[in-house]
Amino acid sequence: MTGIGEAAEQGGACRVTVTARSVNHRYLDIAVRLRAPHRGLEPLLRAVVAEEVRRGRVELGVEVETRVAAGSVEVCDETADALQRAARRWRRLGLVSSELSAGELMSAARVSGAEAGSSAMGAGDRALAERVCRRAVAALVAERVREGRVLEKALRGHLRELRGSVEALAGRREEVVDQALDELEGRVRDLLARQDGAAAKLDPARVVQEVALLIERSDTAEELERLSGHLEGFEAAMAEEGAIGKRLDFLTQEIQRELNTIGSKCRDLAMQRAVVEGKVACDQLREQVQNIE
Repeated sequence: MTGIGEAAEQGGACRVTVTARSVNHRYLDIAVRLRAPHRGLEPLLRAVVAEEVRRGRVELGVEVETRVAAGSVEVCDETADALQRAARRWRRLGLVSSELSAGELMSAARVSGAEAGSSAMGAGDRALAERVCRRAVAALVAERVREGRVLEKALRGHLRELRGSVEALAGRREEVVDQALDELEGRVRDLLARQDGAAAKLDPARVVQEVALLIERSDTAEELERLSGHLEGFEAAMAEEGAIGKRLDFLTQEIQRELNTIGSKCRDLAMQRAVVEGKVACDQLREQVQNIE
């Protein structure tokens, strides 16, 4: 399922911004984008996402900014000397044309100091990052819930189409079985009439047994019963709380399997048309199920 959530919070000198995005995926796949100094937060943030999301690819973008309070500027002479020596070395190598100016030196020192200081996050900063992440994921889940309500309407529409196909197949089945029985009995009578003297060699009980076996192999009663059960199970699963996407995916596979079996058994044109319509509805159902957690 798709969605996006964002949250930000300032805590002391640290500001954390988290953006959570999700797209469809068969399993749970979490990707966390963090700058190198803050990679230690990744296991914590992954655990926060896994608590709330069971399926989909979730991308977390995390920005951690450390701000220096006004009136607390500190100058590190050692850092400035090291930067200036590096600039002279680069000038000798032809990489730069002059020494660093005062403004460039202060800017470089500020960046170096921020990167060095941000690598060590205290317990308070980690708690802040976790809190902001939970808010962003909660907003993401709310978006996914709204999308789920839309998908539910689509799923129920496809289920109605499938039930219509099943009812058409069940209504036609008995008539098709009776027609097949009459046809087989007629062929057997013709065969016995043509055998003349050899007809005595045919065992009527054996003939009846073979006819019953052929009828059983072409009857779709069991498949239709299982198909109705799968549809009921699908509707029951939709009414449950929690992650149901994988179960619905499995049920659509079973529905497709029963429709394939019915299609291979029946020769009646009306039943074959109903099977085709059922397969189309099942494909649409399965396509939507891929989007459900």
